[in-house]
Amino acid sequence: MKRFVLGASIAAVLAAAALGSARAADNDIVIGMAIAQSGWMTTYDGPPYKAAMMAIDDFNAKGGVLGRKLRAVTADTKSDQTEGAKAGQSVIADGANFMIVSCDYDMGAGAATVANEHKMIAVSFCASDAKMGVQGIGPYAFTMSNSSLTSGASMAEWAWNKKGWRTAYLLLDTQIEYDKAICGGFKTRWLKLGGKLLGEDTFKQDDATIASQITREQQVASSKGKIDFMMVCSYGGGSVSAIRQIRAAGIDTPLGGGDSMDGDYWAKGIPHLSDHYTGTYGSIFGDDPRPRYNEFYDRVAKLNGGERLPISMAICGYSVIEAFVLAIQRAGSIDSDKVLAEFNKFKNEDLAVGPTTYTPDLHINLMRPQAIMGIKDGKGYFVDLVQLPEPPPLQLIFKK
Repeated sequence: MKRFVLGASIAAVLAAAALGSARAADNDIVIGMAIAQSGWMTTYDGPPYKAAMMAIDDFNAKGGVLGRKLRAVTADTKSDQTEGAKAGQSVIADGANFMIVSCDYDMGAGAATVANEHKMIAVSFCASDAKMGVQGIGPYAFTMSNSSLTSGASMAEWAWNKKGWRTAYLLLDTQIEYDKAICGGFKTRWLKLGGKLLGEDTFKQDDATIASQITREQQVASSKGKIDFMMVCSYGGGSVSAIRQIRAAGIDTPLGGGDSMDGDYWAKGIPHLSDHYTGTYGSIFGDDPRPRYNEFYDRVAKLNGGERLPISMAICGYSVIEAFVLAIQRAGSIDSDKVLAEFNKFKNEDLAVGPTTYTPDLHINLMRPQAIMGIKDGKGYFVDLVQLPEPPPLQLIFKK
């Protein structure tokens, strides 16, 4: 009988503990992450996800927010645009109070649209298209990214003022909106500075060859003179393939790209690649002149088993959580509309990624400094820090 009583007591204690744990979980603030956990998009979603989880642990170690713990639930978009809405619906079904979506407008729009329809705030890790906001998805959508227009314009600013280059050529991958904004930002700033655009051409991400585009570029260089700088506005495998073919054709013109070509992991497929530059958040190589960036990436590497993450976009993931915490604290609530009102008041908030500003009309950052990163003999390194004197014109995206 004593054994039975003791067993019953233990069972009662375990049941009470389970009930307490369930109640504690019910009190959590749930962040739903509708992001790529498989497929090619994990290159861009993976590092910010790890940093976001690090931020959640950091805040929970300090007691959470409003006396409540943060907890993440996830759903895999499978790097497929058609899966985004399903992933958004899935994290909402799992109790999400707020949502994080993929690091690209095209890939994150489906989930963000679902969140907006539910009047739930959705923040993209690093979609750099301003349509991830009021004028595109809707009033509940934000992105932690710098605008891709800013990235392109910063490359133009650096090429003109720091390198003294005066002629340029554009090669645009028309696959997604991101690419168009990178080239659009560069072109607008380049022409305003007085630069000459000797030619423009297009290709698509999955083109097997760009031989005809290379021939046309060579003809332009032959007839119009030396091309000082070529922007290749693309991402992932399509960009790597294009750059490989350009160098294999004997074209040694300095090349530029957007933050999709951050890091040097992708350069392994292009032997001894040099003179490639990109505008991004900061250096992952420990040589950023801003100590806080080096300290952040060193810490992330330590938590990642000593291995550095391949791209600097990880810092956006940490700052998404910082932004949610700041807005929730100021609102004193997790009510979406109250938290939304606080997001819309952000003015140069000192987040890990840099000064962050949102207004009721603009949910992306246009004026953060951009780090210019270079590749020499296949290795990445910090080159310069660029601050635009004025924001790029959003009319490039919002035609109306």
